[in-house]
Amino acid sequence: MFSFILEILLLVTALSVDAFAAGFAYGVSKIKVPVLSVLIVSVVSSLTLAVSLILGEMVSNMIPQDLTRQFSFVLLFVLGVVKLFDRSRHNEAEEANKNQDDLVSPGEALTLGAALSLDSVAAGIGAGVAASRIPAVFAASALVGALAVASGTYLGRLISSHCRSNLCWVSGLLLILLALMKLF
Repeated sequence: MFSFILEILLLVTALSVDAFAAGFAYGVSKIKVPVLSVLIVSVVSSLTLAVSLILGEMVSNMIPQDLTRQFSFVLLFVLGVVKLFDRSRHNEAEEANKNQDDLVSPGEALTLGAALSLDSVAAGIGAGVAASRIPAVFAASALVGALAVASGTYLGRLISSHCRSNLCWVSGLLLILLALMKLF
C-alpha cells in the first residue's frame, strides 16, 4: 500500500511541476488566475491522466507482466530524460494568455491545461495503475494540480522581481525515479 501511495505522489507531483511553473510564470507576469481557470487546468490534466491510465491498464492486460514493467520503465524513463533537458516548456504560460489582458480566461485555461497534459498521456500509459485505483489517482492529480497552479501563481507574484526559474528538470527527475521504481 505504501508503495502505491508513493507512486501516486511521485506521478502527480512530476506531472504538476509544469503546472506550478506555469502558475509561477503567470504570477511573475502579474497575470491573475481565477479559481475557475485553476480548476479547468487541473481537471483537463487529471482527465487526460485518467484516460491514459485506463489505456495503460488495457495494454498491461494484453502483454506479459514482465514486459509491461519493462515497457513502463522505458516510457517513464525516456519521458523523464526528455523533461530533464527540455527548456522550452517554461514559455507555455505566457503563450496561453493570448489576449494579453492579464487575466487567464476559462478558454485560455483550457488551452494551458491541454498543453500541460501532454506529458500525462505518456506517463499515464507508462504508469499502468490498476483500474480500481484510477479514481484515487484522478483525485490526487486534480488536488495537486490545482495547488500547483495556485501556489505557483502566488509565489510568482511574491518573487516577481527576482528570478524566472525553469523548474521542468524537477519533473524529469521525479519521472526517472518513478521509472526506476517500476523495476522493483
